[in-house]
Amino acid sequence: MVENRPSVLVVEDDGEMRSLLRDGLWSEGYDLREAEDADEAFLSVLRAVPDLIITEIRLSAGGVDYINRLRLFVPHSPIIVMTAFGDEKLKVAVLRAGATAYFSKPVHLAELRSCVKQLLDAGRQTAMKKVVMPEGVR
Repeated sequence: MVENRPSVLVVEDDGEMRSLLRDGLWSEGYDLREAEDADEAFLSVLRAVPDLIITEIRLSAGGVDYINRLRLFVPHSPIIVMTAFGDEKLKVAVLRAGATAYFSKPVHLAELRSCVKQLLDAGRQTAMKKVVMPEGVR
């Protein structure tokens, strides 16, 4: 990870969509990592926990259980789920499993970028609030 740049893991099995997401987020200055399936995503997370994950839900070894397992490894990183094959029932299930946000495809890149920024900003503010000054330091 590049210092002071939030890291974003993009998990997408469609190479063109992954490229579109990478290009759309790169201009925001994030340290981007990519994975094309759930197994590769877990390997990436084990190497270094990202600040945020954007993932397709319909992957090999994917689904709601994938979000549950991912949440165990990244309890504090926001997880944004995307799918072209979802409905309200799936949306509720992935949000209950630990996803932070849900997008139906086709994803509007401006909305996704806005969501990513808001979630990363919220995470930074939370982290800053957790800093405790030792006694006697002002």
